[in-house]
Amino acid sequence: MDKRDRERLAKYRYTTEIQQMMFVFGEVQDPQPETTMLIEDIVRSQVIEIIIMAAAQAQRRGSRFTAAEDFIFLIRHDRTKVLRLKEYLSWKDVRKKVKEREDAGEDIIEDANADKPDRTTKVKIKLSWELANSFADNIVDDDDDEEEMLDAQSDTLRRLKDADEVTRQMTRDEYVHYSECRQASFTFRKGKRFREWANMSAYLDTKLNDEIIDILGFLTFEMVSKITESALRIKRDQEKAASDALCVADGASKHPATSISSADHQPKHQSASSISLFSGPPTARPPLKVQHVQEAFRRLQRASQPIRNFKGGLTRTRVSLI
Repeated sequence: MDKRDRERLAKYRYTTEIQQMMFVFGEVQDPQPETTMLIEDIVRSQVIEIIIMAAAQAQRRGSRFTAAEDFIFLIRHDRTKVLRLKEYLSWKDVRKKVKEREDAGEDIIEDANADKPDRTTKVKIKLSWELANSFADNIVDDDDDEEEMLDAQSDTLRRLKDADEVTRQMTRDEYVHYSECRQASFTFRKGKRFREWANMSAYLDTKLNDEIIDILGFLTFEMVSKITESALRIKRDQEKAASDALCVADGASKHPATSISSADHQPKHQSASSISLFSGPPTARPPLKVQHVQEAFRRLQRASQPIRNFKGGLTRTRVSLI
């Protein structure tokens, strides 16, 4: 292994995890290395941006330490993502308490059940900037809790439905591999590696706690999902546009006089490149390319900006969080 390969391994530490995530989100099983490296660079820059913005938010609160609410506050406009993150943190707290009770021993668990209420009840995460929480001591509205739960589960149910469609025709070995890929994470049992990868010590004076690392792991998973799905849509649109242009060019070359009039009466399933009996097996689906990811990131960063500089020239825009 030469020096260049060692530097690459030192910089890109999540190539395998990103490949697994992309495969779950619809990409081929072996994406191009350049594509995964570009996604890792984007995710790293987003994580650094989140850390800097969260530290600034904590400073505005007058605190030296960043809290979990500082990170959730940055994505407060994406209600679905906030609800899913609150659901994730709530159930994580339940699993943590169950594990503590199992480690304590069976006798202690029985005594706790006899004298105290069940401590494994799901905890409701309350955010300080939500107006309803200002009246939490006087108003109890279970309908809002149920509505939030349904909103949080809607996106999860959609993903489970997509996963069911994908795995329906899989063999046993393929399904096992797919299940392992669904468990890919940036932070699960990789806290030290994640801190070194994001170079947190250069942007923070204090060490982030495990809850914040879990939040960042959740957000990085969502980033890879958003980038991959957007890039796949762009790739499909480009392939469809190229195929339509090829069909139009083929039709015009074969029937220049009647190409326009016959186009309306030609069935949609017929084309110049239709599959015949002796055309051979279909080619494998090509992987995403670097330009697809670049275009996806460009569109995710695109935001309408008001006119502030009437004298012309460039204006500095903030980085949008994915």
